[in-house]
Amino acid sequence: MKLWIRILVGAAIGLALGLLLPVSGGDTVVIMRMISDLVINVGRYVVFPLIFFGVIIGMHELREDHMTARVCGKAAIGIVAVSAVVVAVATVVTLFLSPRRIPPIFQESDVPGLPPLPDLFGSVFPRSFFSVFAGDGGYLLPTVVAAVLIGLVLFREGALVAPAVDLVDSLTRVFYRLNSWITEALSVGLIALSAAWVLQLRTVSDLGLFAPLIWVVAVVAVFLCLIAFPLLVFLRGDRYSPFAWLYGMIGPAVIAFFSGDSYLTLGPLTRISKENYGISREAASPVLAFSTLFAKPGSAMVVSAAFITVLRSYTALEIGVGQVLWIAGSAFVLSFLLGRVPGATVIVGLSVLARSYGEGMEDIYLILLPALPILTGIAVVVDTMTAAAISFIVAQWERKRRIVDPLDFV
Repeated sequence: MKLWIRILVGAAIGLALGLLLPVSGGDTVVIMRMISDLVINVGRYVVFPLIFFGVIIGMHELREDHMTARVCGKAAIGIVAVSAVVVAVATVVTLFLSPRRIPPIFQESDVPGLPPLPDLFGSVFPRSFFSVFAGDGGYLLPTVVAAVLIGLVLFREGALVAPAVDLVDSLTRVFYRLNSWITEALSVGLIALSAAWVLQLRTVSDLGLFAPLIWVVAVVAVFLCLIAFPLLVFLRGDRYSPFAWLYGMIGPAVIAFFSGDSYLTLGPLTRISKENYGISREAASPVLAFSTLFAKPGSAMVVSAAFITVLRSYTALEIGVGQVLWIAGSAFVLSFLLGRVPGATVIVGLSVLARSYGEGMEDIYLILLPALPILTGIAVVVDTMTAAAISFIVAQWERKRRIVDPLDFV
């Protein structure tokens, strides 16, 4: 049975289980949430070593082909361009459709935050190189930077470090295989993820209040994922079939929606890039790593649309052009920092935006907590599709992709 079919079956079973299990008079929600967290931990278990060794060998091979600047440069341009366009489109659509106001709902929650910028950038270069591997698995950038530097050094030293290159190459294959096994297991883990997702929503008594906002971001997301990105792949990917590209992305998109965690999705996406799209590891490893860290247009889209809606709910005055530009611009800039909180991009983005806006609005984003599972799921799906589209197009441009028949997709 194809991997994507097993993923869909696992998600469907979880949805049914979430609808049937009781939400009151017991600890069902808590237990299922604990199992869901365990599944996410298992899914992320090998992502850091997979990316670390993959980026090392990828950068080494790109340097051998004298393509490092071209591949990384095109990926950076794609990340910035897509993020800017998506935020602009989402902001305009939100203003045009104007979702109805959400009445104040007093919520309390411990929201994770972004560390100060000096600490954020300082974590990339800790005092000891070995400290890069001693983190809690919450930030991929220090690992990626270390891998890039090692890959460049290996190329520079040439034949003198050939045994080290062979070792890294072997470890890359080992962790890729382990990642493949875990990806297979995620089809079963999705039962817990989707069940916990449904149970969490069932505890919300007034979810209908958020329906207009959810519909707005869902419409934009559907347009991006089913029309804009496939069309971009077709036009910039040497007329590659948009339907084949969408077909290959079914599994990662489902995992992204129910987990809301871009690091968890990076493992399946790495496998799909190689086995479905035939993208070579020297293109896939660095581009997917950088895209997962910095390409958060879906999260920025949801943050911008949600903050505009919430701001309108708290004030009787119309939002001016200056405010709209500030919200969209802040969401765009903030999107490049949200890789620090892969499982909480929307809520952290909203909290940072609210504190920056001030004027007594520091906690207004808390009224969106009941709708957070849906909003975060939509955001991470768009983020995942963005990373996949950028890596595919860059690989196609640089002839780092082999042809794979859709019948052979995993």
